[in-house]
Amino acid sequence: MKKEFYLSTAVHKLDELIKLEGYKPKSKFGGECTSLVVEQQLRECEAPGAIKNDRINELLKKLGQTVNSKSLGLPSKNCNSLFYIKCREVVANHHITPPAGWKLKEKIWNYQLGFLASLVKDIIKEEKAPPKEDLSHLGWIGTENKRGNFFVKLIEYIEAYGIHKVVDKTGNRGIFFSFSGIDKIAKSDCFLMKATPSRHQINKYDGGKETYFNRVIIEENRGNKITQRIEENVSREHTTNYIDESSKIG
Repeated sequence: MKKEFYLSTAVHKLDELIKLEGYKPKSKFGGECTSLVVEQQLRECEAPGAIKNDRINELLKKLGQTVNSKSLGLPSKNCNSLFYIKCREVVANHHITPPAGWKLKEKIWNYQLGFLASLVKDIIKEEKAPPKEDLSHLGWIGTENKRGNFFVKLIEYIEAYGIHKVVDKTGNRGIFFSFSGIDKIAKSDCFLMKATPSRHQINKYDGGKETYFNRVIIEENRGNKITQRIEENVSREHTTNYIDESSKIG
């Protein structure tokens, strides 16, 4: 039977259950999923009014920030997915009168608790996560849509997606997919590339600035300095220890 519950009370119950037993999605746990267990609790112990305390106020504040974030405040998810757009529509209404934005609803329907549970789960997960690295010192590389030469270092290659992650000499970050000019580059290689910074963007996982490059041409690969030094030392040692025993032949 359809029934409305106070949003703050539902958030309170979800917070308690998720921290106690962990989050249980319906797709895996069926009737024992988090949202249905909380629905049963709300039906059995219906509060005459909205429950409020410091913890609930904190969660509601974070929930409000989440639904008003362009990325829905969920860096670990595909924030533009229809699911998370639906989550926002379930818990908030959009207002155009100042201050414009999404404002949390007072009540939520029982069949919408699954969406709310997912949002609360991610807020709790974010709270438990270690502090994020301060990346405020990072800047962009180059000027958007202005082609140029850039000297960078490859710090990571994600083969599954074909993503090359690079940094310049001051640590500013960039990414690109395909490239031409040479056949391959390896992790820690330093190289000069001609490229177009097509987009300055914010990394959705850590909030740091990064530059997306396209039309990348590797002009000169100077390699990995550490590897070069090791090879030079090995070569020098081999030369020093070499003994010409050709006179002993025959």
